[in-house]
Amino acid sequence: EAAARQLGYVPNLQARRLKMPESRAHSLGIVIGSSIKFSDPFLGELLTVMVSEASQRGYELHLSAPPPEEDPIASYQRFIRQQRVDGFVLLRLLLDDDRVKYLLRQRFPFVTYGRVPPLTGFPAVDERDESVKPAVDHLVSLGHRRIGCLAEPQRQAKASFRLQSFVAAIQGQGLTVDPNHIVESGYREDNGYEAARALLSMSNRPTALVALNDLLAIGAMRAAQELGIEVPRQLSIVGFDDIDAAQRVTPSLTTLRQPTGEIGRLLIRELLVAVERSGPPVVRLVEPNLVVRASTAPPG
Repeated sequence: EAAARQLGYVPNLQARRLKMPESRAHSLGIVIGSSIKFSDPFLGELLTVMVSEASQRGYELHLSAPPPEEDPIASYQRFIRQQRVDGFVLLRLLLDDDRVKYLLRQRFPFVTYGRVPPLTGFPAVDERDESVKPAVDHLVSLGHRRIGCLAEPQRQAKASFRLQSFVAAIQGQGLTVDPNHIVESGYREDNGYEAARALLSMSNRPTALVALNDLLAIGAMRAAQELGIEVPRQLSIVGFDDIDAAQRVTPSLTTLRQPTGEIGRLLIRELLVAVERSGPPVVRLVEPNLVVRASTAPPG
């Protein structure tokens, strides 16, 4: 032991596994796909929480960003074959997600941020089905009746559920959903800017917008400013996530606050339940809370 300390010896984990195949890597994997940007403020906060939670439980979080042209399944196959991780966290879940199907076939532990019905039998963390309802109810209570929506790409499970929640909330208020007032966009501020410019140029434009992430909402605020539309006097805007920038823009953004810390901790905890086989897979649902700031007001 003294010689090992003097020489700075570190055990070779791969070699130990050859002798003891049952030993764990004590590492959890996240494969960052091409649609995920490290500059995404929500992702940055979520990863910070997950790294901390995993570390407290004796695990490392291993991030991998494969080339965009690579088969999305290849990274998972490589990790499993080389026994480099004990389980995966899947982000940006798709409605028809080959990663989920592959890992289910392999019986390899994983947890998802989002749900992909009808597939079951794995742990997941997601928002409640009525996640957008508080935003719509708030706008209707202010007197808005023409409410538009800036949505994320609908191939993504979370984006699809959020849009369904928006439509259900509008209909629940006895209002008619105008498909022309719903624009499918991307994830970034520039996407929100372009989508909002098209929407706000209509003759019968909405008096309020619900953007299904804060970056889209901030882009919409910039578009309104360029078009000479005053927020909130002539247009109310609500975002989703409550990233740091939401309270720094002018006017400050009314938004649905995600419990990011709770989401990150639950993802790691439920994945470790699967890794350690200490309980059945469960779906944990979290509830965003409306934070009212200066970007919403009665219609002018």
